[in-house]
Amino acid sequence: MASHALRVVLAGLIGLSSFHATAEESRFGRNAVSEIRDRIQMRHCDGAVADLKTGLKKGFVEVALLAGSMYDNGICVKRDWNRAVPFYIQAWQGGMKEAADRLAAGYAAPENGADVAAALWWGHRGNKDVTRAKGMPDCAVSPAAADDMDRFVAELQTWPQARLAVCNYLIGVMSMLSAEIGYPTLAAEYNVGGDVSLRFLPAVPQIDLRLGKVREYPLFGLIDGDRIRERGARSAGGFEGAARGVADRALRRYPRPDGISPDTLVTTDWHFGIRFE
Repeated sequence: MASHALRVVLAGLIGLSSFHATAEESRFGRNAVSEIRDRIQMRHCDGAVADLKTGLKKGFVEVALLAGSMYDNGICVKRDWNRAVPFYIQAWQGGMKEAADRLAAGYAAPENGADVAAALWWGHRGNKDVTRAKGMPDCAVSPAAADDMDRFVAELQTWPQARLAVCNYLIGVMSMLSAEIGYPTLAAEYNVGGDVSLRFLPAVPQIDLRLGKVREYPLFGLIDGDRIRERGARSAGGFEGAARGVADRALRRYPRPDGISPDTLVTTDWHFGIRFE
């Protein structure tokens, strides 16, 4: 089990100054991200990259998170996981816990040379500690080791390889879902808010997603009730379809190892909404 990635993390944390965005900076950062995303959707990559560089120079943590995602997925830039990592760390240091979900998902992924130590380290630090999700097999280190990198790595080195493989798989899938479903961007894209419940049967493998009460946000002025209900159904349906697409991609991305108990059931839920300013 490699621990090199955790050493890189430590160096990154030392090298990056602690940054906490003010409300004003956060608002400007979100606006910058929205403009960059618009350029990406219009396939104006040169403009998107130029705006990205401007936002990074201004220290917007939201833009750092987007930069990490762009390098992580090869959007308007050449895919480069090693370049994505410091942007994600910067965003996490600025208070964006969803960056930890993306780091955990990336470090668990085979295309990046799966590093279970780094995946588990960041899985413990996301919006939800996915290492302790309900029904999760024993994938959490002791409390004494959770925040001490040396003890963390030393404890993992005592785990059997089969346990490490199972935990890497579970953390990868759960962190990818948390990053892409729990992160409000997907909800904002469909103008909805609400609750998503997840049931993950890793031995099958199968993911069941259930939408709870969904709220439609009418963003374009006053419309009559029938049209609100009609558009709300379309938005909720579109969101549900997109969320299920994320689940399917997560199952394809991470190879399922042997040794998972057939009765393992991992559950969690997310609550999200759209913030207006």
